[in-house]
Amino acid sequence: MNILSIDTSSNNCTAAVVRDYETLGEISINFNLQHSVLLMPLVEELLEKLNMAPADLSAITVSVGPGSFTGLRIGLAAAKGMALALDIPIYASDSLAVLAYGAFGYQGLIIPMVDALRNGYYTGIYTFIQGKLVTLMEPAILTLDEVMDKVSNESREIMIMGDILSKISAEELQSRNNIILAPQNLNIPKASTLPYLLRERIENEEKEDIYSLVPLYMRKSQAEYEYEKKQGRLL
Repeated sequence: MNILSIDTSSNNCTAAVVRDYETLGEISINFNLQHSVLLMPLVEELLEKLNMAPADLSAITVSVGPGSFTGLRIGLAAAKGMALALDIPIYASDSLAVLAYGAFGYQGLIIPMVDALRNGYYTGIYTFIQGKLVTLMEPAILTLDEVMDKVSNESREIMIMGDILSKISAEELQSRNNIILAPQNLNIPKASTLPYLLRERIENEEKEDIYSLVPLYMRKSQAEYEYEKKQGRLL
């Protein structure tokens, strides 16, 4: 099975091909949010380098967010378009789980935190149990203080990851002795992670309904926020 994987939920525009759970190739460009220009050329280059054609693909995996609104729309539209054109299944995951799965095998709690603007962060709480990623808190938008309140009684080690590490100082993030910060290579989602995260669903053929599959936005866009603010009806 040849799986094309796409993640455009962050600044990182990334595409990968995984065959029978072996990564054949991956291209990532983590610069300047150029997904509309970069994504399809990256996919075409990747397939060309691997001597593959679109017809050789068996399935597509994609991240649906939360994250960059524009990036999510571009990535999901490309994934759905290819899945329809090639008549192959599509499998999806939220981007926070993709980040968390990058820390495979870590025995503590994993808390991805991705900037959602206005002092909030897209976040969830995860852990690994017998090699499987388990969601302890579903994706939500919380402040750092609210996240710390959620784990105030937690004695296990906690790993914080995501772009929050570039926005808040290490001293503030590590306010407790049981908190560690993820290394930089774990702080951006990678397309190659998706097929491994979704392996059980892929093998059980638990595909998405391509017509109802939509981005996981979780909040209004900045444009909507500014418009409602001007109209005096922002809640």
